[in-house]
Amino acid sequence: MAITKAIPEIWSAKILTAFQEQTIFAGLANREYEGEAKGGNTVHITGIAPIVIKDYKAAGRITTADAVTDTGVDLLIDQEKSFDFYVDDIDAAQSKPKLMNAYTKSAADGLAADTDKFLSTMLIADGTAITAGAPATDGATAWNIIRDLKKAMMKASVPADQRVFVANAEFAALLDENDSKLMKANESASTAGLRNASYGKLLTFDSYSSENLPETTKPQIVAWHRSALVYASQIEKTEPLRAQNKFADRLRGLHVYGGKILRPNAVFSWTAA
Repeated sequence: MAITKAIPEIWSAKILTAFQEQTIFAGLANREYEGEAKGGNTVHITGIAPIVIKDYKAAGRITTADAVTDTGVDLLIDQEKSFDFYVDDIDAAQSKPKLMNAYTKSAADGLAADTDKFLSTMLIADGTAITAGAPATDGATAWNIIRDLKKAMMKASVPADQRVFVANAEFAALLDENDSKLMKANESASTAGLRNASYGKLLTFDSYSSENLPETTKPQIVAWHRSALVYASQIEKTEPLRAQNKFADRLRGLHVYGGKILRPNAVFSWTAA
């Protein structure tokens, strides 16, 4: 009888995880209402209308009081997203306890990416789309789009500090051209050089790139003041369980969150036609 040589199978302790798009938008939002987020809740945010300044002398040095108005808005915590998965005991034993941690991180990354897409879609939908002087087709015209966004911000009296923009890969690729102003600044050892998803400080904006914008095939960029976008989030529940009909661990969780554009006049975007 012939003896068939056994081919042993080895399970690696190292785990290959999927790539996840780096999350940007949630980190650039106003999150001071974070602790008030509960599923189904409405967070009431009080706003103050500008006080009218009058010419006292021209009014015969007589003044009258104006009634103040409340311009508050409601932040709805109306988004609910869940994860729920099994890790079989055999898989866990063969791939070490790191397997459950890796799946948990994957779920957390997925929830974060979902939030980013929600916020970016809101910014594009509720902000103002600018009419640029010329479409962005190369490094120079892409730079001019950023210039036009800055101009729109200045016209709207948006403070220069805490301005941000996020561009998709198509727009960022134009900024990355070897003869663009951005690359020239990077070559000259500018402190605003390229680093990870950040492009540093460009024309008063803290600048970033992300593929979580709604448009993925044409250049798109959105700019806003960080106070304009409010976001509140909470992991409402996380439950480790034992499976009822198999030898496995089960983990499920519920993420509740909401977002709102508090200052639509401080949000501007441009999308290629």
